[in-house]
Amino acid sequence: MRRWEYRALITAFLLLLASLLVSAARMDNEVRSVSERNKGQRIITPEDKVVALTFDDGPKAGKTEKLLDGLKERNVRTTFFMIGCQVQDNRDIVQRIFDEGHQIGIHTYDHVRLTELTEEEQKQQIRQTEGVIEGLIGDYDFLLRPPYGDRNETLLSWIDMPVVVWSIDTEDWTGRSADLIVEETVQDVESGDIILMHDIFDNSIEAAFGIIDELQKMGYTFLTVEEMFEVRETPLENGEVYHHLW
Repeated sequence: MRRWEYRALITAFLLLLASLLVSAARMDNEVRSVSERNKGQRIITPEDKVVALTFDDGPKAGKTEKLLDGLKERNVRTTFFMIGCQVQDNRDIVQRIFDEGHQIGIHTYDHVRLTELTEEEQKQQIRQTEGVIEGLIGDYDFLLRPPYGDRNETLLSWIDMPVVVWSIDTEDWTGRSADLIVEETVQDVESGDIILMHDIFDNSIEAAFGIIDELQKMGYTFLTVEEMFEVRETPLENGEVYHHLW
């Protein structure tokens, strides 16, 4: 074989090898779910036990940071439904929530009952909150959690984002002890649940860590709401109301 023919053969082989490596990397990226954990590169499958932990009414200085520290330590991502007026005073916390991979949702600007407002007033509450959050993190696909879970036909006729409520209410806002919240939540939880908590109370934060620790021992994986639905290949539709994954 002539030298130039040998070089051409080697070059063709190297090009083929490079192409195969690129294809393999692309396939690997496509297989990995967005719900893949940062530690251990664990891929979540539809057969896994999954749950979404969600927090309302924040962010709140001195509380939400403590929660974020514990979530980071446990390698858990959650969903935060934020009040717009709280965002204004806690911009650094909002940025941290976004940077650490948690999902952000809207909980109106003033924590009002949307069912008591006109359509224009509903839009103002939601659009104003969108604006202050996107002013920090850029364009974003939001979820809406109406305060108290209240919604009506007026809201659902125009809302351009999924509406997410819950399947387990921990009632942490009543001042119940963290131990009781953990005990009842762990006893009642099933795969696909959306758990309602708040990131503005000390007992809530303590209970959240207890819930995570106990459910992880039971084989549960904590995902954001969006991740949980993506694992089951169930799209979240604008204007639809979601209580849980099932």
